[in-house]
Amino acid sequence: MSPPTLSVCCITRGPSRRVALQLGLVRAVADEIVVAIDDRIDPELIGPLVEVADEVVLYPYEEPVDRPVGWVHSLCRSDWILWLDDDELVSSRLARELESLVRAPEVTHYWLTRRWLYGDARSLLDEAPWTPDYQLRLVRNDPALLWFPGITHWPIEAMGPHGYVEAPLYHTDLLLNPLERRREKSSRYERLLPGKRVAGLPLNHAYYLPEDRAGVALAPVPEEDVATIEAALAGDPWGERTAPPGDLRRARRAEVDLHWHGRPATSELYRARLQPLRAELSLAARETRALDVRISNEGTHTWPPGLLGYPQIRVSYRWRRPDGSVLVDDGLRTTFPHAVRPGDTALVPVDVTAPAKPGAYSLELDLVHEHVRWFATPVEVRVEVVPQLLVLLAGADENTLAELAAAVC
Repeated sequence: MSPPTLSVCCITRGPSRRVALQLGLVRAVADEIVVAIDDRIDPELIGPLVEVADEVVLYPYEEPVDRPVGWVHSLCRSDWILWLDDDELVSSRLARELESLVRAPEVTHYWLTRRWLYGDARSLLDEAPWTPDYQLRLVRNDPALLWFPGITHWPIEAMGPHGYVEAPLYHTDLLLNPLERRREKSSRYERLLPGKRVAGLPLNHAYYLPEDRAGVALAPVPEEDVATIEAALAGDPWGERTAPPGDLRRARRAEVDLHWHGRPATSELYRARLQPLRAELSLAARETRALDVRISNEGTHTWPPGLLGYPQIRVSYRWRRPDGSVLVDDGLRTTFPHAVRPGDTALVPVDVTAPAKPGAYSLELDLVHEHVRWFATPVEVRVEVVPQLLVLLAGADENTLAELAAAVC
């Protein structure tokens, strides 16, 4: 069996020479390097990236910044994908460990340790919230395992067994951007995704503005990485102007957004059809049972599998009395067993819990967009709730109890 292959991908607006130097650190272990370039860049400045990468594609930028993450993963052809931000460097230790990491058959993805450089190339922030800072960056290239919300600070999700890697990525943002630029950046991110907090502070301010905290703890960068970091950050960050390749591909917005699962909800999200396999049902009082339902996605958004991602779509229900009044307004939640793409139909065993009082009821099944709204595509199942069988077992010893239980259960 041939060894697993590795793609490295990156999304960038430059500067080209610096990003190319960073990607060059993994050139020896990468079977391919794929770079997506913001098309607002001067095409005469992309030469260094063309030299280091196997594939370079221009794409039309639009907020949020992580919108094209799913798309750039789709361009990768290897067994595993390592995604790097354009302000990150792979440590020497991580570069050495990548080959063994992707050989592990028991995991589907890895969370990599990211360490924040601060002050200079020799110092790392060494307290919360900057450590631990695990980033989901190394994933098995299987679309069934991945989901791409593409929302600021929520770019990717993965399913399955996973690992945490001590060997770090180095984050250079605090070295590359002056304080005032970082203040503006953190405020912009806060507007895009408000309300997130860490260490008692707004998330973006906490991470990007260590100057606002007195006496932050520092740790040294391993000596083997210092010269590499200094070299990547030194000199002309852009490189010389060169004529762009004549065959440089430009992606269209529709191509990029096809892989963006977090696009804003429209009325198309809520187009669904539910078809229970049984129109009538008998349940014992308080019994929980699965009811098979065919659910068709008649809209243009893909619904996520399991507990993954955005939008959070679940199957739920209401119980109604014979007069139509609501008895239970918000039932159990059931997730989809797999991603349901537009035009697809999934068979979903939907968990329901019967009312406590025997009688005739209407079970109203529907989909719900969590924290937003019901789909308003309900379907009704007539349910007869019967008294629950209660059995009292009594006996002089455990053997007698066991015999009684076997006789009546």
